Amino acid sequence: MSAKPEQHLKVGDWWYLPQQDKLVKIDDTGEISETASLDNLCQKALNYFLVNAGRLVTRDELLSDVWGVRDVSDGRISRVIRVLRVALGDDSREPRYIETIPKRGFRFIAPVAEVILTSGNDEPVDNHIEEQHAIQQQERKHHRHWWLLAGTFLSCVLAISGWQYWQQSQLDPQVPFGRFEPLSSMDGLELYPDVSKDGRYLVYSHSLDFDSDSELIIQDLKSLEKKQIKVSSKGGIRGPIWSPDGNSIVYQYLQRNSFCEIRRLTLNAADKSVLADDLLTKCGAKSMGARMSWSPDGKYIVYPDWRTGTDGIALMLLPVNGGLAEQITMPPQTSLGDFAARYSPDGSKIVFLRDAAGSAGQIWVLDLTSRSSRLVYQPDDNYPAHVAWTVDGSGIIFPSGTNTLSLIDLKSNAVSIVAHTDASPHDVFVGTDNRIFSSIGRFWQSSIRKVNNVLENPVPSLETIDFATRTEGLIELNPQPGGPAAVLSNRSGNQQVWLYYPDGRQKQISRFSGQMYPKVLEFSPDGEKLLVLVNATIWLLQPDQEPISITTPEQYGREPTWGADSKTIYYKLSHNGRWQIMRKELTSENAEVFSDTLDYYLESPDQAYVLRSSIGDDSYELVMVNSGEVIQLDNFPKMDFLSPRIILRKKAIYYSSSSNNTDVKIYRFNLASKKTESTGVEQKLLGRRFFVSLDEKFIFQDDGKKGDVDIAELILTR
Repeated sequence: MSAKPEQHLKVGDWWYLPQQDKLVKIDDTGEISETASLDNLCQKALNYFLVNAGRLVTRDELLSDVWGVRDVSDGRISRVIRVLRVALGDDSREPRYIETIPKRGFRFIAPVAEVILTSGNDEPVDNHIEEQHAIQQQERKHHRHWWLLAGTFLSCVLAISGWQYWQQSQLDPQVPFGRFEPLSSMDGLELYPDVSKDGRYLVYSHSLDFDSDSELIIQDLKSLEKKQIKVSSKGGIRGPIWSPDGNSIVYQYLQRNSFCEIRRLTLNAADKSVLADDLLTKCGAKSMGARMSWSPDGKYIVYPDWRTGTDGIALMLLPVNGGLAEQITMPPQTSLGDFAARYSPDGSKIVFLRDAAGSAGQIWVLDLTSRSSRLVYQPDDNYPAHVAWTVDGSGIIFPSGTNTLSLIDLKSNAVSIVAHTDASPHDVFVGTDNRIFSSIGRFWQSSIRKVNNVLENPVPSLETIDFATRTEGLIELNPQPGGPAAVLSNRSGNQQVWLYYPDGRQKQISRFSGQMYPKVLEFSPDGEKLLVLVNATIWLLQPDQEPISITTPEQYGREPTWGADSKTIYYKLSHNGRWQIMRKELTSENAEVFSDTLDYYLESPDQAYVLRSSIGDDSYELVMVNSGEVIQLDNFPKMDFLSPRIILRKKAIYYSSSSNNTDVKIYRFNLASKKTESTGVEQKLLGRRFFVSLDEKFIFQDDGKKGDVDIAELILTR
């Protein structure tokens, strides 16, 4: 069956990384300059060629050992070969990598040699694979844990540039490199780590995915033994925290839009079994997963709460032994709220994250004596997932990039990198013994599936779109048949936008610097232009043209959409603590205020109608352009933490919805009958994107699989 190389290889102009199962190119500084982005099937075919380099591989072999069948058409084999040639920069007329042997098969003709990584400043040594078998075995033992770190940027660089020991890389040699050693290593998602004050026990929540049952786990950090102490249906356990004395755990019990509770588990000091599970207080049903903190004196809990009648999250201070919760922060209306709160070691301050316009994360500190708060730092190129205090309370540690942890010195406000890491940290926590813990891994692996819309197309169809899923994140399909798809990929080291054409061509059209995290990709109706939201800045991207910034870094933009003419852009802009919808003609230098009363505005591609929503009203209005008729849409998904996915087409408006937070389906509002209809297409998660073809015959949904997130400890290696 299909084989995979288990050693580092030099493959023509490329390098093969076994831990990441990728081909990459390395520049003169030792940095990754390009990644060959291949889907799973193409990567399996390439791996088969690598382990069989130099010999004829027949089509029957490929069918048997790569596909595992014998009835796949030659057309599919040809497609894989074509994709490989495009990715490698090969030419079938003058091949340097894959030679076609007519009527027989293919031969991989590029030189393939193992690379031995040596310490110090030695150069890499190329040797024939067979001559290095023993060294290969040592390499496999040495890297036996690295598979857990697949897909991360710095582990790629470390594997390739080991012989340089980072001296030729762009990383500051004075900054330590940290390796995350997984502690939990369970299947699925381990989240919200917290460590007892004595450093002995770890607590976290675990579920197979966001929609499955969840459990609360206590793990002994000495023996690594795990103990399940609480089980909840439908992923309801969030944000557990230890009491200072280690005898209690407070957690959030949440079924979003149904109920929210803050509960306390009283534990047996000897074996950590549960003696009682008591309700401390109710919280808003619209609340998100909580990241809470317990005051060092054991008297108070600080937790985020979506307050009834508000549009955002505020921090609440709750007396543990009885009393009413007190609201201690007041985020602006343009903020989604305050969250991820942590008490300082002496209990005098609270650090927390404040969302800015739904696109940027600000780090704030609240002084509990004066009740005054101040903005400490707003990262320009990332949205921190969490914050943690240093043990002495003099600084704040936070994830500052895909593979970095940084420190804010509260005396000088200086920000510096604490460590470069081999995985992307999410929830960061610093124990009293200076040990650093975090959740690491991927939450979701995308896979686009094309199905027929039974309301318009009764012919059954089920097809997986051939997009690579190893380095890809956000994907937006082109509304025009034959147009390229837009894909957010980190194949070149940081996040960039690429166009994937039906003929296999791929083109990078963005030039973002630093660790950028685009949140929106939106094609114009004509399929020729693309809007991208990066942090809080809106960009216009077009093939073979320089990117254009629609908003400035000082502004907070959100939710960009296209006018029906593909020449007009609408977007939300924060102004004096409130949202305005702006309108910009591409031929004009300046934008104008379109509305300061609307919260949502979207034009149909055929210019026949508009969907809108007013500020303070979570329902929608459908306005017919020619007649002026206004139709109230009361059963649509509500405006929430983020705007719902809604797609406007000629015959209907499509959206995803769930009546019980579990059964997520794609529905449509039929414009002719004025009735809601189910397409029958089910979604795995409510927040996943989907797309509808212009003729409405097909629905494209993200039918990917769950990721894997582990709790890990950061081990500094230099």
